[in-house]
Amino acid sequence: MEKPKADFEKVLQDAGMPVTEEAVKAEFNRLVKAEGFVTNTSRMSPFWRLVTALITTPVMWIISALINIVMANMFVATATGSLLRLLAWGLNVTPKPASAAQGVVRFTKITAGQVATVPAGTVVQTERINGVIYQLAVTADTIIPANVASALVPVQANGAGAAWNLAPGYYRILPVAVPGIASAVTEDDWLTQPGGDDESDDELRERCRNQFNLVGNYHTDAIYRSMIAEVVALSVDRIFFKHDAPRGPGTANAYLLLDSGQASQPFIDAVNDFINTQGHHGHGDDMQCMAMPETHRDLTATVYVVNLSNLSDEAQAALKSDVESLIRCAFRENTAWDVVKTWPYSRFSFSQLGRELHELLSGVDSVEFSIKDITSQLEVPRLTSLTVELKNA
Repeated sequence: MEKPKADFEKVLQDAGMPVTEEAVKAEFNRLVKAEGFVTNTSRMSPFWRLVTALITTPVMWIISALINIVMANMFVATATGSLLRLLAWGLNVTPKPASAAQGVVRFTKITAGQVATVPAGTVVQTERINGVIYQLAVTADTIIPANVASALVPVQANGAGAAWNLAPGYYRILPVAVPGIASAVTEDDWLTQPGGDDESDDELRERCRNQFNLVGNYHTDAIYRSMIAEVVALSVDRIFFKHDAPRGPGTANAYLLLDSGQASQPFIDAVNDFINTQGHHGHGDDMQCMAMPETHRDLTATVYVVNLSNLSDEAQAALKSDVESLIRCAFRENTAWDVVKTWPYSRFSFSQLGRELHELLSGVDSVEFSIKDITSQLEVPRLTSLTVELKNA
């Protein structure tokens, strides 16, 4: 449901209160004339101009504060910042702080027969994505024994936020070599605990609205949505339910969607453990959380660039990298760009994606995509492969 847009200035006007400087001055002049204690109210009188300014300026401050601060922050729909958090406290909703992503990285040895140690603090990073390099750090000294070719090593993001929840394969660079280690890379299901940003006003607002649906004897969508959103780095609008008894009467599924990266099985298992094993499900309920189903596509983007031949090899490589990361962002592999993402129950527009490439990357003259718009049901579109070709406009 769309957030209502309240016109608090009109509310005060309808109640008979002057809300503009001209209206305040007119009302002040009316009162002065009615009382009759000032005779020289000419606009040319310095004294009267001073008196008018002394009266109207503080009144306008009060009116502005009343409209933009007091009235706006009386309601969950329009409150912001600390005052929205005060309303949330009254609903027993605690804003979620930013958290760092946790997971595992596959370290592969140069020689399987030798013992190798991956020290705590070892960094695995990405290539530059829209000017930013993301890093994971090993959380504990890990020994890979002899005759074991590789091992999964626990890591944590070097910063808090959802931006580190990258798709498999993004983290693959060892900026400092580790003795005995040939490579390191994040695989499928690497993300055991997604990182989260500080909860935004809109996300907190949705959880506050959801709170009003919790006062029942039965575990409704709202109750499960509230529990899941408290446990993990998800907002309530990224939790989707399937009610048609997928495993028989009394069963339902909840599908979880991340803004970046994929919901790994260890992460899903932790959520299911909280709901089912730790006793947070309703009597007789069988609620299972799952990763959002996916559809996969091969995509080729042909980008026509103004004066491409005049760009250096480095500039062409940088532009190609930016085009690729922007498109992958739209398909929920990273959060480096402000673009429209793929969603369940929606239409993904490639014309919109083309406009975003025009707006965010200089020199792009035209873009052609190998596939048409994607219409989704209860699934999210992903990329199997992406090929970017640069051509002269």
